[in-house]
Amino acid sequence: METVRIQQEHAMQQVHVDNLRGNEVLGMPVVSSGNVILISEGTVLSEEYIKKLRELDIQDVYIRNNGADENRVYSIDETYSESKRNIENVLEKHIYKHNSDLQKVAVEAVRIMDSVIEKPEVVNGLTEIRNISTDMYSHCINVCSMSTILAIRLKMTETQVHDIAMGAILHDIGLKYIKVPYINVDVEDMSPKNQMEYKKHTIYGYSALQDETWLSDTAKDIILMHHEREDGNGYPFQNSRFRVSQEVKLVAVCDDFDAMISGIGRRKMKIYEAIEYIKVNAGIIYERSVASKLLKTMAVYPVGTRVLTSDGEIGVVEKQNSEAPERPVIKILKGADGHDYEKPDFKDLMKILTLFIVDTID
Repeated sequence: METVRIQQEHAMQQVHVDNLRGNEVLGMPVVSSGNVILISEGTVLSEEYIKKLRELDIQDVYIRNNGADENRVYSIDETYSESKRNIENVLEKHIYKHNSDLQKVAVEAVRIMDSVIEKPEVVNGLTEIRNISTDMYSHCINVCSMSTILAIRLKMTETQVHDIAMGAILHDIGLKYIKVPYINVDVEDMSPKNQMEYKKHTIYGYSALQDETWLSDTAKDIILMHHEREDGNGYPFQNSRFRVSQEVKLVAVCDDFDAMISGIGRRKMKIYEAIEYIKVNAGIIYERSVASKLLKTMAVYPVGTRVLTSDGEIGVVEKQNSEAPERPVIKILKGADGHDYEKPDFKDLMKILTLFIVDTID
């Protein structure tokens, strides 16, 4: 059985299965050619597991070195940072239709998916886990993580969640094949020539991967159709007769949300502005049930956001109020007259109903 394996720099070594003695800790998941996890990362390899590896005709695995902390639990941020490095290394060298290394990107999707599933508390704080940098690699990771969380919130099947993660991590690979500037630029503001070229990225991405057997048809549809819209005004199949699946619709709304904040094919906007855009267009360009679930999951003002209040004070969001995400707890840093507070003043907007957030501060 063919497996996907990745050489890692972080306290791991490749070991032939015949050299395993038991009690080693698996440093990377053992993944089939169909991207199904056979044995999860962090598993302690018992004699039974080693026997199973031989039965599967797996020659070698990656294990954590003895000097590594075998009990360490990697944080979401660490997982994303490492995944971004690995994805960037692959895609920077990637050439159209040469796709063997892209299976490594698919493994990163599995890692991100596992991180989300293993830490269910992040499902309730979707905007807290976004990587803030603006590039295609971070965007793909953000969309993958948000789409996975949303799929879980919508109680989709394990297969659907897996396909969504795979399609989302690769959804914008077609941007590798175009030369049009697209950072912090709305597609509508591009010249007609650039706009036409930019819109081809979905077709380029799909064409590069359509023959790959390790990627499901649903994941390929996500790559091709994540810019299709409910009102028929999307692309590449405007007013198409093709049925767009729920998986595609889910990734589409997550992609648009992160694109608005990251500036990928959109002019950058603030999180609350992006949320308002999704809210206004739910049922028009986005599938209503998916958009509604995203809005219920979204923190309008993530923890750490600097904000300006209706009283002219400057503060930072300290805590969310899950029942009213637009009214968090704020730590006031500066008074309306500009003086710094010697002692932070905490204000819960659920308790002070006459106080509002009027803007965020970069």
